[in-house]
Amino acid sequence: RLVSISCSYKKGGMASGMRHVEINIYNVRRLLHVKGKKTVTATEVEMSWGSYNLGDVFLLDIGKVIIQWNGPDSNRMERLKGRHASQDELAASAFQAVQLDQKFGDEPVQIRVTMGKEPRHFMTIFNGKVIIFEGGTSRKSGNHPEPPVRLFQVHGFVQSNTKAIEVPAYASSFNSNYVFLLKTETNCYLWCGKGSSGDERAMAKELAAIVANGNEAIIAEGQEPLVFWEALGGKVPYANDKRLQDENTDFQPRLFECSNKTGRFIVNEVTNFSQDDLSEGDVMLLDTWDQIFIWIGKEANEIERKETMITAQDYLKTHPSGRDLGTPIIIIKQGFEPPTFTGWFVAWDISKWSAGKTYEQLKKELGDAVTIVEITADLNGMDSDSKAGSYKCYPPEALINKQRHQLPGGVDPTRKENSLTDQDFKMVFGLSRGMFIALPSWKQINLKKSKGMF
Repeated sequence: RLVSISCSYKKGGMASGMRHVEINIYNVRRLLHVKGKKTVTATEVEMSWGSYNLGDVFLLDIGKVIIQWNGPDSNRMERLKGRHASQDELAASAFQAVQLDQKFGDEPVQIRVTMGKEPRHFMTIFNGKVIIFEGGTSRKSGNHPEPPVRLFQVHGFVQSNTKAIEVPAYASSFNSNYVFLLKTETNCYLWCGKGSSGDERAMAKELAAIVANGNEAIIAEGQEPLVFWEALGGKVPYANDKRLQDENTDFQPRLFECSNKTGRFIVNEVTNFSQDDLSEGDVMLLDTWDQIFIWIGKEANEIERKETMITAQDYLKTHPSGRDLGTPIIIIKQGFEPPTFTGWFVAWDISKWSAGKTYEQLKKELGDAVTIVEITADLNGMDSDSKAGSYKCYPPEALINKQRHQLPGGVDPTRKENSLTDQDFKMVFGLSRGMFIALPSWKQINLKKSKGMF
C-alpha cells in the first residue's frame, strides 16, 4: 500500500538537519507512462512496484512536485533492440510535465531523475517496493511473454532506499555484497551474499513476497543446490572479493572523476555513483580501501592518464588515515572490467561496453588484451613499482633489437618489455611501467618500435 500523502523537502531541509516538509495539498498521485515515436502519449498506469522498466520514461505527478524518471536505457541509442526509449519520448515527457505544471498554476517543482539517482522522498512513495524490470513496453516489439528465468539485484536496507533491479540472468551477475532474487518457471530463490546485512535481507524478503507470493526459498551463498546454477546456465566466476563478503565495513568506496576538459586537471568526487558515472572521455579513480582502481575511458587523453597515475600515488601518501603505501593501484580499461571492479557498482551492465560478454569470456577471446596491471606507490622516489613478478627478467641488451630466434628462452617476442626489471624498464622507456600501460595501444607500439623492443 502506498503512503497516504506525498511530501517534498524545502530549501535547507535534510542537509541542515531542520527536516522541514510540506504536505502535498493537491493530494494527487499519478504515474504516467510516456510512449510512442510519431504519436506520443502519456498514459496513466498503476502506481505500483511493477510499473517501471529500464527502457521507458515516466512522469510521477504528486501535485506540488512533478518527477520525470528516465531508465538507464531511455536515452541510449546504440543498445539492444527494444531496450531504449526514443528521443521523442524524452521530449514528450518534458512537454507533458509542462502541461501538468500549468494545470496547477505553475506552482509544482519539476525534477528530472535518472535510475540510480532517485532521491529518498521519491523512493518513500513506494514504501520500499520498487522493482525495475528489464526492457520497455513502449513498442510492440517489447510486448514479449515473461522470460522463463529472471534475476533481480536488491539494493537498500530501509523503505526509503530499497529497490530491485533486473540484471542479466547469468551467474556472473552475482555479487557477494548483495541479495538477489532468482525467479524461474517453477521456483523462486532468495540468494543472500555473505556481505549482505540483516536489514538488506529483511527488505529483500518484502520484495520477494511480492514477486514470489511468499513462496521463495532462502539460500545462503555457498549453499546453492545444483538446480540453482543450472537455471543460470552454470556456475561461473562472479564478484566475490573478500571485501565484498565483509558485512561490517567501516569504509565506503569512493569514486573520483579525473579530467582536464576545462583546461586544468581537476579531480572531483562522485557521490552515490553508478556505472553511468564512468565517463568515456575521462579517467576515474575508485578507492575501495584495500585496492585503488584507475579506470581509463576510451576517449581519455594522455594528460588525464598520466596525471591520474600521479594523483593515485599522492592520494595514498597524503591520506589522513595513514594508508598502507603498499596498497595495490590497479589499472583497467573501459570494456575490460574484472569482477573485483564491477562488484562495487549496483546492477553492472555488461552489454554497455563489453557486448554482453563477461570478463572471463573476454579473457578467453582476447588473452593479454584484457590483462590488468597492478602497481604500488613507491617510497623511494620512483613513480611506480610493478608487483607482477610473473616473468623472468633479463638485461636490456638481451632484448633490444633482438629477433625472435635471438631472444632468451621463454621471452614473448610481442611482450619483451615484460622481461625487464622495473629499473631497466624506466631506463629503456623513460617512464614507469604504470605510465606505459596507461598510454593508448598505438602509442605503446610506437614507443616500443623507437626503443628496439617491438
